Amino acid sequence: MHPAALKESDDAVAQIYIHRPLLIDSFKFDLRIYALVTCVDPLRVLLYREGLVRLCTTPYNVPDMSNVDCSYMHLTNYSVNKHNEAFVQNNYPGEEGDASKRSLSWLWNWMLSNGHSQKRVDRVWGDISDVVAKTVLSIQSTLAVNYNACKTSAGSSSPFTCFELLGFDVLLTATLTPVLIEVNHMPSYRTDSTLDAQVKEGLITNTLELLNVSLD
Repeated sequence: MHPAALKESDDAVAQIYIHRPLLIDSFKFDLRIYALVTCVDPLRVLLYREGLVRLCTTPYNVPDMSNVDCSYMHLTNYSVNKHNEAFVQNNYPGEEGDASKRSLSWLWNWMLSNGHSQKRVDRVWGDISDVVAKTVLSIQSTLAVNYNACKTSAGSSSPFTCFELLGFDVLLTATLTPVLIEVNHMPSYRTDSTLDAQVKEGLITNTLELLNVSLD
């Protein structure tokens, strides 16, 4: 919607379009990063080392009047691109060079094979970690108030009474700067492909082990 069409009573989200994203094989992509929040007072956030790389299904060009409506070029959402006939499902993890969804570990290997040093790869991961930490820190005080109110009403004295698994969608610019797109408080656990199953089953298993969940 054009800003001139908005009324004061309308709800809207303002975003800056990143016109120089990092590309893989000429395609724009984003990253799904998983973060486990085990406590907010004190704050404790853990990152899962694996994740998903979700590619567009039409080669990228800087937006202009001729392509601005091409969702498959500009939007990295899996829910959008899976409907394109060019979408390639990933049922062969480890051999995912042509797939429209790949693993985070694949991305690091791709960067190494395209001239980036291990130090640079580690720095990108560190920068992504900073984005996650600062995003959660920005609302920590509000979360802590609600968290402690619920804990008091439940009669619990433990600082670890609940948890949340968040999905951070991150885009890398051409200069390898991570930019936060959005945070999903209920990320999808659907396994439409072998890669999905591999990544998400590992995520859930790791989460349960860290939380020391027992069926007893």
